[in-house]
Order: sequence, then C-alpha cells, then structure tokens
Amino acid sequence: MSISKNDIPQLEPVRRDREYNLYEEAVRDRAVYEYLFNSESHRWIDENVMGFNPDESRGYQAMGILHFMGLKNVHKGIFSRKSIHEAILILEKQDSDFSLVIQCLYRLMNQFKKSQMLGDIIVDDIDSEKAEEDSYYKDGAVKKYYGKRYERKPENRKKAIEIHGVSCIACGFNFEEVYGERGKDFIEVHHLKPLSSLDKEMSIDPKEDLVPVCSNCHRMIHRRKDDVLSIEELKALMK
Repeated sequence: MSISKNDIPQLEPVRRDREYNLYEEAVRDRAVYEYLFNSESHRWIDENVMGFNPDESRGYQAMGILHFMGLKNVHKGIFSRKSIHEAILILEKQDSDFSLVIQCLYRLMNQFKKSQMLGDIIVDDIDSEKAEEDSYYKDGAVKKYYGKRYERKPENRKKAIEIHGVSCIACGFNFEEVYGERGKDFIEVHHLKPLSSLDKEMSIDPKEDLVPVCSNCHRMIHRRKDDVLSIEELKALMK
C-alpha cells in the first residue's frame, strides 16, 4: 500500500514522561519499531522488549513511551511492509513534529547497518581461518570431507560478539587497539563446553556457550587436546 503525506495521522502527545525517561534509547527505539512496523500490542512490547512477566504486564510501560511521543492506535502498523528508510522519508514530509520518532528510526537504521557489516566481517574472518581444532566447529551440522568437519555458524559468532564485545575475555587484548583498522571487529570465539564427542547438530547459546578470546589465548586453551583449559585456569596461568 502506498502511503502519502496525508495518510499519516497527526501525533497526539501525552505530556507524561515517566516511562519515556525510565528506559534507555535502545528500548524506546525497539518499542517504536515493533509498534509501527510489526503492529505489536503494548502488552507484547512490555513482555518481549522490556522483559516484563506476562502474568504481570498490562502494556502500561510501552503505552507510556509511545503515548509520550504521540503514537496512538491509529499509528499502529502504519509502516507494515515499509523499510525504515522509507518511513523516515515519509515522516520528514509531515506537518506534525515527528522528530522524536524520526530520531528513533535513524538510530535503528544505523544499528541494522552496523549489524550487517559485522556479519559480513565475521563471514570473511571464518573464510580466512586455515587451521583450527575440530572442537571449534562443532556448533553446526556434520559434513563428510576427507575426514569429519563441522559447519561454522556465523550467526552464533556474530551474536556472541554483540553480547560480549571484541576484547579477549582472558587477557583483555583488543585487535583494533594494536593493529588499527585491520583489526577492527576481529576476535576469535571459544566454546566453553567441551564438544569433542559431538556427532550431530546441536543448539548453541551465544551468551552462555561462547566467549571472545584472542588468538594466543585460544591456542593455549586448546594446546593439549586432552587437557582443554577453562577461562579461569588460563587466567591463573597468566598470573
């Protein structure tokens, strides 16, 4: 459906900013996105964006954020099937002041671009790796080559880096600080759980099962096949 300037209802701001000021920009941005683009309810946003217990949530937190910005039920899902960029262009032509909403969408668009770039970097890094222990690959489906090898999962690595960052969890080494632009966003990812006996595809939790480590620490962790070190044991050796 084509949306013109006249199709966007006027904002109806509510000057009660408690919920709006209570949450960080990232939470507010996601609430706006889910409401305008995915037509999610206030209660759904409370539960899935803000983490409220579904038995306790009534949607009041999301409602407070959206109503402060002037977004009401007439705006819900108005940008379904539209890109963020298209939505920004439409809102910038409105007579009503959509500046708070536009700021949210600009931040989201930049975030998505960075996430996409990080994904591309990770795929390139994986392609560049030449020699790793089998245990490094075991978060994917088994494939037959001349021996047994495992698919790498770029998405798992990407999520782990987004959660834990790109500094080594053991020694603090950061590739960009030492190598400049060439080292930007590079880090290896280590599986915390032993996977040497894996013979089938399994689910990996990037937050709990994966951590960023520099190349030196990764090699030391796996140097002895029958004595893989924990992060705590490695830190103890460095001390």
